[in-house]
Amino acid sequence: MKSEYRETPKKEIWEAIFENFTYGFLGSIIVVFITLGVDIAVLIAYMSYYFFVGKVVNRPKYVTSLGKFIVFPIPTALGAFIGYKLVKLLSIYF
Repeated sequence: MKSEYRETPKKEIWEAIFENFTYGFLGSIIVVFITLGVDIAVLIAYMSYYFFVGKVVNRPKYVTSLGKFIVFPIPTALGAFIGYKLVKLLSIYF
């Protein structure tokens, strides 16, 4: 993985991290909004998520170990966790 990291342009890695973080974030906020019963937020979250899924599905697949085991799962899980926590905090205002 070290050689894959060195060979991959840093911009490409950071773009993938951001995309995967956003994917996880949007996927997790749906569940929290459903649990809270905020219908308009559920609709907006679903629309945002599925528009973004179109981008994720149509991008090139990860073929390296770096992509499969680091760049996809870690930012996606962090995005999901932060989305879960952030929406719970924001729910105080709904």
